[in-house]
Amino acid sequence: LIYYKNFGYANIEHGIPVKDETVFHVASVSKQITVMCVLLLQEDGKLAIDDDIRKYVSEYISFEEPVTIRQMMNNVSGIRDQWELLGLSGVRIVDTITQRDALSIISKQTKLNFKPQSQYLYSNSNFTLLAEIVERVSGKSLNEFAKERIFGPLGMEHTFFKDNYWKVIPNKANSYYDDGTGNFVDSVLNYGAYGSTSLNTTATDFLKWMENYKNPAICRKETLQIMFENPALTDGTKCSYAGGLFVGEYKGHPYIEHGGADAAFRSEMMRFTEEDVDIVLLANTQNMLMKDAA
Repeated sequence: LIYYKNFGYANIEHGIPVKDETVFHVASVSKQITVMCVLLLQEDGKLAIDDDIRKYVSEYISFEEPVTIRQMMNNVSGIRDQWELLGLSGVRIVDTITQRDALSIISKQTKLNFKPQSQYLYSNSNFTLLAEIVERVSGKSLNEFAKERIFGPLGMEHTFFKDNYWKVIPNKANSYYDDGTGNFVDSVLNYGAYGSTSLNTTATDFLKWMENYKNPAICRKETLQIMFENPALTDGTKCSYAGGLFVGEYKGHPYIEHGGADAAFRSEMMRFTEEDVDIVLLANTQNMLMKDAA
């Protein structure tokens, strides 16, 4: 470990500082865990990622085109984003939003944004549906399955999916919006939706997950290759989004990465694969550009 440090307050009201055991909501960084759950079920022979999703969640599909699990993992499905749809329906982002709310709004879309595989467009709906597939195929909640197959074996004792908005979280960091004048206010997060979001973890726990990218202990090497593979679009161009991860280069150095933003929580994970450098940044306010910092 080259560098590790905590800054600031987990709870301003009570003057509780951020500590090693402080748990952060990491928003879209969650997506890679959801994808791993899907791929572990493929390893078990219980699903195939090139299956049409109608095989598993047909009642939530009202559009005509076939869409595969892999296309959702790669954000090339064309399925419209749940947060955009909920906003258009009058739901505010600070309202309590459950998994059923997200699935309900997904089920109402009768057309896609584009023909599957023809374009890339980031959509949280893909990963909510993936979470539902994991639960149906495994017979367990996403959190239970992830705990059994990922968090437990890797020793991630403070990591879990928050799958209802009323869950009490020990050592939780609260979310605060910085208005730029030194004044912080509560930034409300009432999500009960998960799969695309709602992973809660610590920096040290998440480094254990990233170690699995280097030395796979919970999956096959071939499974990681699926996660790292940039899909080709129908016009032959390569997409930068792989399996719940962005794959790219910085000044010639290959990396995998993902960021997250919900309420005022911000997160970033980045792994420079050739240099074997892992970076995890977790914050409970929005006043830093996390990817730039990483």
